[in-house]
Amino acid sequence: MSGNCGKSMDNAAGVQEVPSVSSVYREYSTMEKLLRRAFLGLFSYANLRKILSLVVIVVLWHIWTTYQLPPLSRVPTPMSVLAEAAKYVPKRIFMMNVLFSMGRVFVGFTAACVVGIPFGLMMGWRRKVKSFAFPVFETLRPIPIISWVPLSVIMFPMTEHSIVFLVFLGAFFPIVLNTLLGVEGIPSYYINGALSLGSSQRDLLRHVILPGALPSIFTGMTVGMGLTWVMVVAAEMVAGGYGLGYMTWESYILITYPRIILGMFAIGICGYLFSAIVRTLASAVMPWRKVF
Repeated sequence: MSGNCGKSMDNAAGVQEVPSVSSVYREYSTMEKLLRRAFLGLFSYANLRKILSLVVIVVLWHIWTTYQLPPLSRVPTPMSVLAEAAKYVPKRIFMMNVLFSMGRVFVGFTAACVVGIPFGLMMGWRRKVKSFAFPVFETLRPIPIISWVPLSVIMFPMTEHSIVFLVFLGAFFPIVLNTLLGVEGIPSYYINGALSLGSSQRDLLRHVILPGALPSIFTGMTVGMGLTWVMVVAAEMVAGGYGLGYMTWESYILITYPRIILGMFAIGICGYLFSAIVRTLASAVMPWRKVF
């Protein structure tokens, strides 16, 4: 009787019972988990340091151009570039220039990977192939890619084909060379051990040669990706009717200096995105690198 009176007095006083753990805990949905992970990753210390470095560069650029200090006395200020971006980026012509440059880089780089990686693997794996092909390859490699522009125009009457060919050359040589060095860097006892265990030549290529050369292959792809953007901009300045390189050169001719900086930023952002794709692909193909 006294216990019932005590409970009624507690309820009357407004004392609430503590909810159970199961009633408080709520399982997040898959979309909520992805959003939380993306939010936390966006504001990580590594990303904040990257953002801080960009802010420092922009502040120094603003100070340098505002006070017209040499050698940036004639360079547009960040605010003028931002105003030009707000006016020009929404236009259809800007998106066409971006898509043309990205398409040329994608086609040329993909062709360089398709041709260059097997070629480098064969030169590194077969001495006869290397002794036959390497002298010609090493003779052509030091030739500046920009020197191929007149020959590409002669070889390919269509401008688009000549630009893609130059992009292909920009990525081809570093991909082949790094692939070759990656195969030659595999310890010989790995190959001898696989052969002594009865591996066929196909198994040796698939399970020893290719995995051992993958780090060097992706190094060559990363270097080649950077050179493809150098080549596509140079080729578009010479012969392109569309593209970020053509846009930048046309802005210089028309004395639209803020648009020059805008074109440079667009080239840098596109190059960064393409290189990030290569690095992401490398992490997916070589998951063991995350362990070390």
